[in-house]
Amino acid sequence: MKKKTGLFKIIMFILLGMVLLSWIFSASYFYNGELMDMEIKNIGFFDYFSLVFGSFEFEYFLQTFIFIICVGAFYGVLNKTGKYRAWIERIANNCAGREFAILILSSFIIAVITAVFEYGFLLLIFIPFIISILLALGYDKITTIVATFGSILVGTIGNLMGANTTGVTANMLSINQTSGFYYKLALFIVCFVAEMLYLSRAKRTKKVADNINDDLFIGEKTPNKHSATAIIVFFILIAVLVLLSCTNWTDSFNVKFFTNLHTKLTEWSIKLPYIHFTIDGVKTGTEKVAVLSKILGTVGEFGSWYYAEMSVVLLVSALILGKIYKLENTFDAMAEGVKKILKPALMVMLCFTVIYFAGMNMFFPTIAKFILGMSSKFSVIISSIVTAIGSVLHVDVLYVANYITPQIAAVDGANKTVVALMTQAIYGCTMFVAPTSMFIAFGLAYLNVTYKEWIKKTWKLSVCLFGISLIVLLLAKFI
Repeated sequence: MKKKTGLFKIIMFILLGMVLLSWIFSASYFYNGELMDMEIKNIGFFDYFSLVFGSFEFEYFLQTFIFIICVGAFYGVLNKTGKYRAWIERIANNCAGREFAILILSSFIIAVITAVFEYGFLLLIFIPFIISILLALGYDKITTIVATFGSILVGTIGNLMGANTTGVTANMLSINQTSGFYYKLALFIVCFVAEMLYLSRAKRTKKVADNINDDLFIGEKTPNKHSATAIIVFFILIAVLVLLSCTNWTDSFNVKFFTNLHTKLTEWSIKLPYIHFTIDGVKTGTEKVAVLSKILGTVGEFGSWYYAEMSVVLLVSALILGKIYKLENTFDAMAEGVKKILKPALMVMLCFTVIYFAGMNMFFPTIAKFILGMSSKFSVIISSIVTAIGSVLHVDVLYVANYITPQIAAVDGANKTVVALMTQAIYGCTMFVAPTSMFIAFGLAYLNVTYKEWIKKTWKLSVCLFGISLIVLLLAKFI
């Protein structure tokens, strides 16, 4: 029987608590070094539901939701090929005796990719595959979540070059993106070691078959004449495409090759005859036509692709794989995959609703002012508390960097490098335990784990990560 994660109730209580706070604290916003006071923007009965539904209309949130749905459609087709499960089991059998090495290697790859490239939910293209392998190796669901979604958060804590974390934070604070690089590297290394020590205590179950059946997308094992080669090739091609098209080459690495290439290709034109039917009649002649731009339409350069573009890639891949494996009804397989991933996707949207409530009513800067006012000078501990509470309410590091970080940096005696480190470190640590953590909420719903069980099994690791972060922040302040 499927268990309820308990997150829905918790987040709904958080939203109701935010309604209450909107009646107590006035709205405010931090601009040009000053906190600007606004009137109280209390949330009424109908306002509450308007905000809930409004979060589904916000483009960034909606694109994330649609992308997750497309991941489900892609894996729905893989499930029906009859070869995906066989491939997973073959990998697990070949890794017999090296289970812990595979566990650590998977965690390390995810953490490093996040620390350097920061793909966010784009990693969901591959994480169900990794989850299937870890479960097939006999690891329990909590261990699997720590090794996958937990590794994303470890990569966030020690983020080195990500455009959405270090890039945005550096831009908000007007500092260099590489500022405090060695402290970030220390955060990454020590936090990953802490995660590795936690994973080293993981016990494998002997009932591997039952463990596999807990997997949302393990799929069917149906004999047929096809091989898993096409699936492997598509995973490789998609991985290369993610690397090339979704890495922010310009901002993170100052590589402008793809920008220049995109300009040349979209501006390349040839002279062609035309015939246009207009309200004034038929017009004919010749004109220069940017051929690729006309055919492809508006498409971003490699380095600017994100959820919308990769959603298209996944859907096209699913349709082609359905054709290759001669599925009777590819669309039914895609629909079944969507149905399976719908609950985790909705949990992510519920987390986004919390951001929407906080952003539309803007009472948190007022609360932050009271907490920061407990010390006349910049305090790592007090500022970390503000960052942690703000992370729970703003959920996404982009919003934390935009709405919380500048206010903390304006405190007398604040070191901007320390504040930048604090943003990513405390945010990442908080997301390990916060019920509004999108990655953990998705992972718990995906593998049907209760929030209570998650906290019970991982609180020591969370405390350790917080402790490491605070020590590094204090060293960065005083050295």
